[in-house]
Amino acid sequence: MKRIIFTAIILLFTSVLFAQEKDSTNKFVFPKHEVRLSYGINSLPNGIRMDEKDIWKGGFTATYMYRVVKWFWVGGNFNWQFPSDTKYYTWREYYADGSFSDFKISGTHKFFAIAPEFRFSFLNKKWVTLYGSFSIGYGMYTKALPNDILNDYWFWNVTCIGVNIHIGKKQNFFAGCELGAGFKGTMMVHAGYRF
Repeated sequence: MKRIIFTAIILLFTSVLFAQEKDSTNKFVFPKHEVRLSYGINSLPNGIRMDEKDIWKGGFTATYMYRVVKWFWVGGNFNWQFPSDTKYYTWREYYADGSFSDFKISGTHKFFAIAPEFRFSFLNKKWVTLYGSFSIGYGMYTKALPNDILNDYWFWNVTCIGVNIHIGKKQNFFAGCELGAGFKGTMMVHAGYRF
């Protein structure tokens, strides 16, 4: 009886060891870190526009993300917007002697923002990831006049659906796109590296 129990224990441990060894070699390990550079069009600071001339205006976003669990990421964004349309200001100043001078200056807005981002992956495969995300943070911009000071605003963005296509020998490189709303843009394309 002792031999049968001892043999059963040995077989059980052997099968568990083989099962663990097989799982560890066949299972894909998802990278924990991700860096990306994206370009979005129709971002909020530049306005939602559909005319041919202005539709491609947008901004660049550099992002770092850390995978906490398989389906949840946390990270941060640094966003820089293309300047919006150039603003021209003209005025005339009259002097006491009846003479006048005309003045004209121009300037553009400049937008910068930093914000944390939270991402929820609802499909995680070796070659593709589908996700949604949101971010909210702090931004600064200059007004159009050259001597204006920095002003602040709330930066926010919601990605309704995003897709990453993983490429390379270890699927570390990726490219993809996002549809959403906010300061990053309504349509975004990106590329990056996972490690």
